Amino acid sequence: MSELRAELSDVVEALIAASRDDRAISLDALGDAIGTRTVSYPEIDAMIGALEARGYSVVAPDRPHGERHLREVLAAARKLSSELGRRPNLAEICASSGLELEQVKHALMLARVMQR
Repeated sequence: MSELRAELSDVVEALIAASRDDRAISLDALGDAIGTRTVSYPEIDAMIGALEARGYSVVAPDRPHGERHLREVLAAARKLSSELGRRPNLAEICASSGLELEQVKHALMLARVMQR
């Protein structure tokens, strides 16, 4: 966990301490543990990697709209990337997809988990 700043390393340790015996930590628990801290997507990815390196799985909550939102976010991001010639920001993805910021963030975290 040396790539994590101390504050985020502490979050990882707290998640491990509070985890169940099944060694699974939900994305919701990760989001709750991060709270209002400013955390970049690479830092979230590093936190997930640190948890996985310790033998924990990071799992997406079972929500009925997660996959649909993911498809909508990815479609909007691809369209915007080609239109703008750059990677779109969260506000642009929200506007294009019609989803709220939290829905877009959840979809992007779900995508990261699914890529592992």
